[in-house]
Amino acid sequence: MPSLRRTGPATAHAVIFLAGFTFLLYEVSWHRLLSLVLGATVTAATIVLASFMAGFGAGAFVLGRAADRRPVAGRMLGILLAGIGLCNALNYVLFTRAIPGLYAALPEWGVFVCAGLLLFVPAFLMGGIFPLLSKVVCDADGSLATSLGRLYAWETLGSTFGGLITGFLLLGSLGQRDTVLLAVLVNVALGIWMFASRSFGAADWSDDGDASPPAARKSRKTVAADPSALRAAALAGAFACGFAVLALQVLWMRMFRIYLTNTSYTFALISSLVILGLFAGSALFARRGRAVTDHLRTLLRTLLLMACASGLGLWLLVKLPDVLMFPFQDLLGSPLARVLVLPCVAALLIVFPPAACSGYAFPLACRMYAAGRDSVAADVGRVLMVNTAGAVAGPLVATFVLLPWLGAARSALLIVALLAGAALYVLGRRKPSRGTDIARPALVTVVLVLLVVITVGPDIRILPPSFLRFDRDVLFYRETVEGTLSVGKDRGTRTESKYTFVNNSAVIGSTYDAVKVVKMVGHFPFFLGLDCRDVLVIGFGIGVTTSAIAQHSEVESITCVELVAGLEKAATYYRDLNHDVTADPRLDIVSGDGRHYLQRTSDTFDLISCDPTHPILGSGNLYTREYFALCRAHLNPGGMVSQYLPLHKLRTRELMGIIATFHDVFPHSTVWLGHYHAVLLGSVDPLEVDYADWSRRIAALGRDEHFYLDPDHLAATLVLDGDDIAAANPEPWLNTDDLCYTEFFAPACLDPDNIALNLRHFLDHRGDLDGVFSGVTDPERLARFVAGNRLLGESLYLKFMGDRRGGLEALQRACRVNPEDQEYPFLIRLDY
Repeated sequence: MPSLRRTGPATAHAVIFLAGFTFLLYEVSWHRLLSLVLGATVTAATIVLASFMAGFGAGAFVLGRAADRRPVAGRMLGILLAGIGLCNALNYVLFTRAIPGLYAALPEWGVFVCAGLLLFVPAFLMGGIFPLLSKVVCDADGSLATSLGRLYAWETLGSTFGGLITGFLLLGSLGQRDTVLLAVLVNVALGIWMFASRSFGAADWSDDGDASPPAARKSRKTVAADPSALRAAALAGAFACGFAVLALQVLWMRMFRIYLTNTSYTFALISSLVILGLFAGSALFARRGRAVTDHLRTLLRTLLLMACASGLGLWLLVKLPDVLMFPFQDLLGSPLARVLVLPCVAALLIVFPPAACSGYAFPLACRMYAAGRDSVAADVGRVLMVNTAGAVAGPLVATFVLLPWLGAARSALLIVALLAGAALYVLGRRKPSRGTDIARPALVTVVLVLLVVITVGPDIRILPPSFLRFDRDVLFYRETVEGTLSVGKDRGTRTESKYTFVNNSAVIGSTYDAVKVVKMVGHFPFFLGLDCRDVLVIGFGIGVTTSAIAQHSEVESITCVELVAGLEKAATYYRDLNHDVTADPRLDIVSGDGRHYLQRTSDTFDLISCDPTHPILGSGNLYTREYFALCRAHLNPGGMVSQYLPLHKLRTRELMGIIATFHDVFPHSTVWLGHYHAVLLGSVDPLEVDYADWSRRIAALGRDEHFYLDPDHLAATLVLDGDDIAAANPEPWLNTDDLCYTEFFAPACLDPDNIALNLRHFLDHRGDLDGVFSGVTDPERLARFVAGNRLLGESLYLKFMGDRRGGLEALQRACRVNPEDQEYPFLIRLDY
């Protein structure tokens, strides 16, 4: 091929590397962007991934066949690359501006179809790149196996870098828009260069099926096989590997989420290591593929090895706390090590080996199926289409069938059985021999045993590590599509506190400080005088916030949106805290993403209350300016928003940035401190509260054994009003969907000292109460409560800085300054 000798194979490898880089950049970006538009649910993510992969497979088949009819590959390649960039540029505009507006005109499934079609078009063009370059690199001077292996290795290596750099650097530094723009510029520039340089011109293809030099072909004997059997086995292996890798990726992610800290970084790392495994396998085939003589036997061994690696990976996942987490807990003491080092090591042990087997199997299947040099692109495109069809079916089946039916662990075991069944099929394509007579019944036995274990075997529970570390009893366990729910109770402790987890994120504990802040989120809008009939609660948790709202008789309807279905069943273990609120006829619990619910409903509310998980642990999009603006758009006149705000796992810069973002949307904002958690309260109208009315509303609730209902005590928790927030943020650092620092956070956010530093910042900058309250009847008593609250904050600060003695002394001073506040002696008994 004169053109390839002119440009060199390095050019083809560079093109496929950059193409793979942009492919993953787009996939990660669209996954994140569409989670804001379609909802941050596993269902939405699976549909998006399936649409993308379906377009990729269709493009590989159609454009692969077209490539063999094009003598000038460079021009077609340039058109495809530029088209990919331009389509994705248009998609960004449509996804951000047009798709959200469709909810007013179309049902939800119609919006999903439109988004899927928009993804399908550029993915279709992407699917043609690998078959087209396969035609280019398989020249008459090299091995077909080596050429395909190297090409796939460079593509997967580019994808690995694309996933890592996008997740760890680009989205957090450039933002969503500029990250997509970077990929568009790379694609368009590469396409223009390919078209203008006339690289990869007309090819002089030879007709023999193996590209090895004659001397090499004479030096080895290839095991004869029926071509139809070879092709059937190649397609079966390609489909099984595509299905297994993507299905396992869904199941691995679900199980990893139960063990690991749930951040965008953690799972960008795991996803990229899957692709790195594909690279390692294809690179190995590029080196050794030329020496493969019995293709059926090699594919059989690869599938069996992948099944064994997947089975061993499942065992390691189930035993991960005992095998990796607890033995090396001293090395993993740093939060950064838990976020990055632990998932990296776990993924290398569990995810990487089966992914590497799949990476070896794909170019092997392409080599087995390739009929001749004049149809290399079409043959590779067909194999890629079948592989992609498996990759489409895998996550769909895993998400909507296997997880609800079998749970994550037994579903992974079923994937192992599927791989063993695919190996059995490949074995059946080989000519009968003494070895096959022994292997066939052995494989049948293995598959049957696995199916029996899956069907009648015990459930395999995967619990958060704290259940083992702190010896907790399991009160409730349920696996759903959106997450794994578990309720545990401390065993043999003085308090026997209960804890509810969604995956590895604590929904709430039954500790005093946790209950206090969620009750503040629910009660304070009413104490401040909100005239409330209709309420929207985003995040049911165990129902404590919802029950606080339900205590106010003027409320007529409570719509609660909960991402993970089934939490209301876990709430039955907290009846003493939530007053059995699930039985309240005013309550309507809706499954889904709360932000997405606001996007698609036209209803308005008097109160929108939000108690999500921590912003860096998966709910960062509930702390952006766009989300707060969405809440404001759904408020009735005089309405209010209340939102939980943590002080841990955030630097002071991020903490005050979130407050400034909230204040930018709600100019009449206040911040209230419940020990080491805070509450944001926002209103469009000025907040002026008569103290007598405040006291009367609190007294009307009566007594609550879990919540100290003293008007002065609760008023003293006010730390910042609107003027204080504006003064503390002269140049506000706004958190936006485009550049979300709660999702792509600085590693320093994990510093355990942040909670103390944030408390110190509040103590040093807290304002007075005059900006909110008027008509205080006993200012001297209120001043004592404020002074005692300051000392409580000082006590907590010293405690978190490691000075427990100083913390106790500060709390004792609070008792002396304000002996009327009964919370201080209670806290001394509780904590000291």
